[in-house]
Amino acid sequence: MSKNLAVLAIIFILQGCIQGSEPPTESESPGVIQRSRDLYRSAVESVQNVGAAVKDLAAMYYDDHVKGRLDPYLTWPSFNYTSAWNRVKSRVPWRRGD
Repeated sequence: MSKNLAVLAIIFILQGCIQGSEPPTESESPGVIQRSRDLYRSAVESVQNVGAAVKDLAAMYYDDHVKGRLDPYLTWPSFNYTSAWNRVKSRVPWRRGD
């Protein structure tokens, strides 16, 4: 799995380098500029498609494997906080209008 993550990181870094690079000069032929523009757009589209697939896979993995184990640990502190706050409220005399 770490190899896939490394490949994905390299793709994102390359996309950032391509976006930050300077556009070609006007002295180059328009055909080369157009082809490079098309190649760039197709590369960006493929990277975005891979990113969407990775996001969907991560969401599916979270729902199937992590959420079931994590939910009890998230609800336990909330329940204890609520019950402790209710005990404090019942012991402290509150004045109306505060």
